[in-house]
Amino acid sequence: MDQSYETDLDRVAEDALDLVERLREDDPRRVFEQLRLLAELHPARYAQIAMALAAFVNPDEGTVALQRRVDAIAESRARLSVLAS
Repeated sequence: MDQSYETDLDRVAEDALDLVERLREDDPRRVFEQLRLLAELHPARYAQIAMALAAFVNPDEGTVALQRRVDAIAESRARLSVLAS
């Protein structure tokens, strides 16, 4: 297990944004497995990415707006899945 952390915070932000992109474009099961492995093998890096994602969220936006965004992403993925079938 690697307990080291990334010292370049720009790199952490890039990794967090990469995760956002992969979640929209890749199979969620694959992204889940990648995150699970990252948490297991590199827990400090996993924590840094989670903290960066939390920092990206506007707490004044509220959970209703966040839920709408998640629902829109899920709906879009479902449509793409149907089209691919």
